Amino acid sequence: MLNRFEGIWLPIVTPMRRGEVDIDALQALTDHYVNAGIDGLVALSTTGEAALLDDVERAAVLQAITDVAAQRVPVLAGVGGSDTRAFAREIHRLEHWDVTGFLVSAPAYVCPDQRGVAWHFEQIARATARPIVLYDVPHRTGVAIEAQTASDLADIDNIVAIKACVRERFDALGGSRLAMLCGSDDAFLDCLNAGGTGGILAGAHVCGDLLRDVLALMKQSQHEAATELFKRFVPVLRLLFSAPNPSAIKAMLALEGRLSHETRMPIASASPVLLTRLEIARAALDDLRAELALNA
Repeated sequence: MLNRFEGIWLPIVTPMRRGEVDIDALQALTDHYVNAGIDGLVALSTTGEAALLDDVERAAVLQAITDVAAQRVPVLAGVGGSDTRAFAREIHRLEHWDVTGFLVSAPAYVCPDQRGVAWHFEQIARATARPIVLYDVPHRTGVAIEAQTASDLADIDNIVAIKACVRERFDALGGSRLAMLCGSDDAFLDCLNAGGTGGILAGAHVCGDLLRDVLALMKQSQHEAATELFKRFVPVLRLLFSAPNPSAIKAMLALEGRLSHETRMPIASASPVLLTRLEIARAALDDLRAELALNA
């Protein structure tokens, strides 16, 4: 299971308290989701506010997560930036920890063409023997990983999967030899219909059990039941991204008493209006789960 890129993966948040990383809360959260049946974890993700952590904090976060996960579930470490050489140096540094592999984005801001994108990932693959999951997130990086580029990169042994965030490219990416994990929560069902194997979904902090149920129904070819279930909670997934990620997710977890709602600026914490909407959404999810249990 450790090297199978399927199921529901969690890009885990980084709890904060009074401006500092809250390691105790992070370890408790990691243990909770591992025990809840999450298929894999992503440390140092966008949802984990990795771009706002310094090197010492990144090391502490990765240590905390891998200590608790302890090979019970696979852990990917996120790597991003603009300079391919810096990506490679970061991967060498992060290999100190017991991570399964790396979730790697295209270089941000510099906007290379597809030859440059391919070159970037070829260098990354040479920098490590561990599995690489491509991260196609053009709304953050400014450049896409086109389907043909992804297909060509699949020839490299340790490039094994892609986190796909653009609904319009699911069909093309689903035809490659790479496992396709959805990266856009409200497009999860579309990704599965296009051949996706699961998702790396921030909404799994809140709806992980329901996302697993949708995936199970799809695997059983119960497409209509999967669609009906997904429609019931997709408004909550959309609400979780109605503010800069991960402010709404942290606020929802704070309502459950799992961590502080605190984010690191310039990502502002959830507004009072959003908090009210999240409280209503939380109650709706409780009602849905009760209904599903009653009908089981």
